[in-house]
Amino acid sequence: MKTLICPCSRVFPFSTFQAEPGWFTITPMLQDLDSLSARIGQLVQLVQRLQSDRAALQARVTSLEQERSALRDQLLRQESAQKEAIEQVRDHAGQMDALRKQAEAAEARLRDEAARYRADYETARQGLQASQAESDRLRAAAQAAQQRIDAVLVRLPGAPQE
Repeated sequence: MKTLICPCSRVFPFSTFQAEPGWFTITPMLQDLDSLSARIGQLVQLVQRLQSDRAALQARVTSLEQERSALRDQLLRQESAQKEAIEQVRDHAGQMDALRKQAEAAEARLRDEAARYRADYETARQGLQASQAESDRLRAAAQAAQQRIDAVLVRLPGAPQE
């Protein structure tokens, strides 16, 4: 019977196991277990680092989602304000068109009225000229009549002599 010694200084008797030279020894198996343990330790560290990275990325995603939500709300507010501004521009453009049409109609009325006043003025001016001409003619006729009357009165008997 052979005994195998573990690296932890324990002695394990194996009565049924007969180790033949070159077939099986515990040292390579223990080395493999140490290597496996080291790899498991590395995997644990990697998993912990990945979990930490995942938590950081999740926090970043949450932060970006909040920022996206805030930007979406801001965009919606801006689009709403833009639509409102466009409606105001359309309303103002309609009002401007209506006011322009009113102004054009008022201008046309004023032009027509001014043309009537000019025609009335011209008619009145011509009438005044005709009246002045008639007045001048009548004044001249009255003066001529006065001179004839004076001439007749001077020839009448008993007229004062100058």
